Amino acid sequence: MPRPRTGSVKWNKKRKYWEARLDWTDDKGKEHCRKRRVESKSEGNQTVKKWVHDLEEQGSEFIHADRMTFERLAKEYEKDRLIEPVYKDGVKVLGLRDWKGQRNRLAALVEYFGKKRVRSITAADLERYRKDRLQTPTRMRQEERSVADVNRSLALLRSVLTFAVKSGWLIRNPFSMTTGIISMAQEVTRTRALSTDEQRRLLQACQNPLRRHIYPLVLTALDSGARKNELLTLLWRDVDADKGLMRITAENAKTNVARVIDLEPITVAEIRKLRELSGGDPDERVFGIKKTFRRAWESAMREAEIEEARFHDLRATAITTWLLRGMQTEFAMRRSGHTEPKTFQKYVRMCDEIRQKQREQLREWDLVASLTSLAIAPELASFGEPERPELIN
Repeated sequence: MPRPRTGSVKWNKKRKYWEARLDWTDDKGKEHCRKRRVESKSEGNQTVKKWVHDLEEQGSEFIHADRMTFERLAKEYEKDRLIEPVYKDGVKVLGLRDWKGQRNRLAALVEYFGKKRVRSITAADLERYRKDRLQTPTRMRQEERSVADVNRSLALLRSVLTFAVKSGWLIRNPFSMTTGIISMAQEVTRTRALSTDEQRRLLQACQNPLRRHIYPLVLTALDSGARKNELLTLLWRDVDADKGLMRITAENAKTNVARVIDLEPITVAEIRKLRELSGGDPDERVFGIKKTFRRAWESAMREAEIEEARFHDLRATAITTWLLRGMQTEFAMRRSGHTEPKTFQKYVRMCDEIRQKQREQLREWDLVASLTSLAIAPELASFGEPERPELIN
């Protein structure tokens, strides 16, 4: 890099204030100029000295980013990272699957930090944002915001500031000055799994003509354990009714790994009905739902008298059922598309019906029969708690 000029501090006669200035040429031969109003000549000299130091240590990008606001940084991050994914040979090489959802989260961050300069964001600001965000209800339903939702926003904020560091606009990510601000342990873990009776009532409620269009979707979710987005984006070319299977492509899978799921005959029969009605165009969606089906889902839940259950709980219900039916964990993970055992275990859930079945299995413990014929030793029969020493007043 060409050696920068020393700079100068002069009195601006027209505007009547001291002005610090630094001119330099970068390694590409481009000329740059930096000016700032200062209160005194001594402050100006300190400012120029800092500019020269930052220029030598960090480069031109760092100098120009001195006034960068979070809003401007967010635009750069969105343009570079939050873009529609690009796949080659079934593998994602660019972009993000949830790029639209992340853009919505980024917009909320801009509302909060917008005009604030990136370099002025401190660890205290992050703590303050977390507190304020937790106290802000959700927009759609005006419900209490969950810790998990705030953690996702904080994770995005951390990524944006890391992007600024890698781009040479920020020296250190303020998240490095905090501990425990993103705490997964504080998130409320889902424990809901639908019993067999609840599943039956739900499917019966979906037979209502006003919501019959979600019946095949709910049935397939309970059978396949596939994610909602994987089902909604499933195309007819990825379904083989003759072989009784469906293929989740890498483009639609959350983990970017394709997999094949064998379906039960009742599910295959329902999919065949759908194909006859829709025509089965290879490029069309199997379930024909392009937007939300929340209203139909919520009305079905009310009619079935099922409380505190979400569509994603059908995935956990399916996985738990597979294991109860004897499927090995390794194959269950491949079927569900999980790559981490720790994440998979979160979908193995309990309900009263499952507890009862486990209790019945425990009653079959062969050792119990042999224990009944054993006599309890007299010295053990009279064994009690050890004497406790008296307290001294």
